[in-house]
Amino acid sequence: MVKAALKNPHAVIVLALAILVIGLTAIAKLPTDILPTFKTPAVQIVTFYPGMPAEVMEKDITTRLERWTGQSNGIARQEAKSMVGVSVVKDFFREDIDPNTAMSQVTSLAMSDLFYLPPGTIPPMVMPFDPTATIPLCLISVSSPQFDETKLYDVAYFDLRNRLQSITGVIAPAVYGGRLRRILAYVDPLKAQARNLSPLDVINAVRDFNVMIPTGTAKFGALDYQINTNGMVPLVAQLNDLPLRVGNGPPTYIRDVAKVEDSHQIQTNIVRVHGKRQVYIPIYRQPGANTIAVVESIKAQLKPILERIKGINLDVVMDQSVYVRQAIRNLAQEAGLGFLLAAAMVFIFLGSARPTGVVLIALPLAVLGALIGLYFTHQTLNAMTLGGIAVVIGLLIDESIVVLENTARHLDSGMSPREAALIGASEVMRPLTIVTITISVVFFPIVFMGGIGKFLFMPLAIAVIFAIWTSRLLASTFVPVCAARFFKQRKAQSEDGRESWFDHVRDRYTRTLDYVLQSRRPTLVATATLFIVSMIIFRLIGTELFPQSDAGQFTVKLRATTGLRVEKTEELVAKVEKAIGAVVPERERKMIISNIGILLDWPAAYTTNSGPQDAFILVQLAEHHARSTFSYVDELREKLPQQFPGIEFNFDTGGMLSAALNGGLPAPINVQVEGNKLEVAHQIAEKIKRYAESVPGAVDVRIQQRLDAPQINIDVDRVKAAQVGLTQEEIVKNVVTALNSSINFFNGAIDLRCVIGRYAQCFSRNSYRFVRCCQVKVAARCGQDRLLFLRIETVASRFAKLMRFERFENCIADVRLRSKCPAGGITLLLDLFDQSFRVLY
Repeated sequence: MVKAALKNPHAVIVLALAILVIGLTAIAKLPTDILPTFKTPAVQIVTFYPGMPAEVMEKDITTRLERWTGQSNGIARQEAKSMVGVSVVKDFFREDIDPNTAMSQVTSLAMSDLFYLPPGTIPPMVMPFDPTATIPLCLISVSSPQFDETKLYDVAYFDLRNRLQSITGVIAPAVYGGRLRRILAYVDPLKAQARNLSPLDVINAVRDFNVMIPTGTAKFGALDYQINTNGMVPLVAQLNDLPLRVGNGPPTYIRDVAKVEDSHQIQTNIVRVHGKRQVYIPIYRQPGANTIAVVESIKAQLKPILERIKGINLDVVMDQSVYVRQAIRNLAQEAGLGFLLAAAMVFIFLGSARPTGVVLIALPLAVLGALIGLYFTHQTLNAMTLGGIAVVIGLLIDESIVVLENTARHLDSGMSPREAALIGASEVMRPLTIVTITISVVFFPIVFMGGIGKFLFMPLAIAVIFAIWTSRLLASTFVPVCAARFFKQRKAQSEDGRESWFDHVRDRYTRTLDYVLQSRRPTLVATATLFIVSMIIFRLIGTELFPQSDAGQFTVKLRATTGLRVEKTEELVAKVEKAIGAVVPERERKMIISNIGILLDWPAAYTTNSGPQDAFILVQLAEHHARSTFSYVDELREKLPQQFPGIEFNFDTGGMLSAALNGGLPAPINVQVEGNKLEVAHQIAEKIKRYAESVPGAVDVRIQQRLDAPQINIDVDRVKAAQVGLTQEEIVKNVVTALNSSINFFNGAIDLRCVIGRYAQCFSRNSYRFVRCCQVKVAARCGQDRLLFLRIETVASRFAKLMRFERFENCIADVRLRSKCPAGGITLLLDLFDQSFRVLY
């Protein structure tokens, strides 16, 4: 190869230019992220049944979907969680399964199971799931000095979210905070009872006198006319004029017993940004997308959106790409620094600028060769691939140095530059080839790894192998050609000071080596002693897959008394925010965002909250913060439980890196207690929790599920109800309307079919469609005793009080169920503080 290269120097130059051009193109097109792309396919199935208790969701929906979708070919494991009205099932497949095949299998099986799910279940929604991208890349904060939370939610959901979804690589699945716009008929229970009317009468009136029925066309004469009726009222206020009862005496209208308003659904999720209620949209990336490019595209898209929507402020907050940029920049700087130091050593030892220049050209070309390999193997530019390149910088230089040094030695013997380059390079080709093959063989076993190891280290091995083989190619082609072209013929060996200095160092090394070879026994004893000491020290060193990294942000997760109202939880969060502000001064922090409660709808699949008692607080530190993130968290971990006794706190400092390494789980260590009886499993988990809390280094030990949610059981005496002409359906619907809203049940006559929180039978205004429903004002619901006197209309147009045929019982229920297998169980989570996994285990 050396001889062919010297015969065709122009072809070698073309090869170098090709590597340069293709490599620069690959850099521009390579996705950039903190970690490699996780290739294991995973699918998420989200199913809704509004208002359904978590235990029923677990038994009748989640378990069924796990059984059905678990029949997919190549499935490795399953995870699931069930909340009130929400079921989330995650199917993880083997690495050899094509993602499209996994998606199609799960979709087919999930839709086939719909027939066996409880009537009224919304069809399951199936989508790809990336377990390494569970942390949003950034949040789009939506605020306004003049609009309320309802308007902010409309802007975020209808305008902003769809525009963001069109950006390549973006997933904007949900909107957090704000209030969902609804057309509500607020019933006055006293006025309704005075007129012998019930809330269901209001619902039936809206159903009968405000309909959406297509009327088609009619042919009259030579023309075909479109027929349009006033089936739906054009204004909200006109719903108040719908008749409720017409008969003897003057008619009764909806306005006589209720007031229809353009209002909002009962709020269960609150977002606070800098202490003010706002709305935000989390931005996730699609698998393989460029993290930095996604965030930059979002920032570029916000400007035209703001030009269209006046009075709205849009800000990119909690930007994770800043951390990715910094990590990539640091690795690139380290690699560049190593490159410059290696070049300096070449210049010092070879004593000439010409060989140094050759090395300075060959090394970047070898790196570009690695990037070309990464591009064509569909890898990304990340910490692992850049780390692999940085590790072999010295080896890449060594191959060129060996060729140049041997060529210089032959030049000193009086050969011509071409002859010296030919003989010098040919002599070292065999050992260089052996070294290259050896390094490749060392990394080859990574191919047989699986799981997180293969996910992390396969891209590193690919980068190293492509870099070392590109360097080997250049050492046998480009370097000899440059040596033959730019080296000058020497008549005799140089005797300058640099050569004498190097000869002096070489002589001292020769004498030292000769002494060591003569003292074999002491040398072997010393080597063995150092080996034994190193093994002892190794036992004392902790073991981690990745070292801790300061992401410049942390999350405080808190859980109050189970079932605490979201308004009370907000008051608690406001106090916690002040306590955090006392520890983290204003100059040290950039942003505090709180997410309180949960909207039991689409957002429930992307939040760690499980009820109104849960909240998480995102704290982003200033770019140049004096104290580390871990220092602030350590102080908060000690102070917050003291200031807020009875409140459960846990902290997350890892950001995107920890979320990816944990596979989307909320903690690095998860203990699953499985069993058919959750109460027994919970007792066992409590014992494990007490033991784990005593282990040095274990922090934030908590049980994910709670079984103490306050619940009222309403026991209907069906015989007594039937005696007064009432059915179970009528009783339940009246109770639901009085306590919550008719939005929670379906009525086939008016087709209130839920589609992700919005309904097919809606009120149309401003091109949007909003739910019509009926409910009682919150102020009218004084307490549990009020329910006893709820009046329900019978078939004989008489009214019966609920207390006549129902019994009430206070009890507790499951607030959230989560399992890793169809059998169910309780999950125990714990983090580490200043300890390794080896010490903990």
